[in-house]
Amino acid sequence: MIPLKDDNPTRIVPIVTVLLIAGNVALFLWEILLPAGAREELILKLAVIPFEITRLNPGEPGHVFHNGITLITAMFLHGGVLHLAGNMIYLWIFGNNVEDSMGHAR
Repeated sequence: MIPLKDDNPTRIVPIVTVLLIAGNVALFLWEILLPAGAREELILKLAVIPFEITRLNPGEPGHVFHNGITLITAMFLHGGVLHLAGNMIYLWIFGNNVEDSMGHAR
């Protein structure tokens, strides 16, 4: 059974949660509208590649910084509509409670 809501009332409007959901949906729509070659390039640039993070020789300047950023950008990549929908449902259900207890900034 897939939960669609919870029984925990919130005191604030979950602005950050809504912005995260909107950002995920917008990036996914942009991703699927790209041509196949550009989509593959986008995924290679934004996704986490474990070998690139764990190898000892960082290579070119900025490589370590780029790999650190992919740990964040990969959270906005989704493999399909069901993957996106499932993640966004759980973000909506749990994110508003976390934002309510910790505030918008934290």
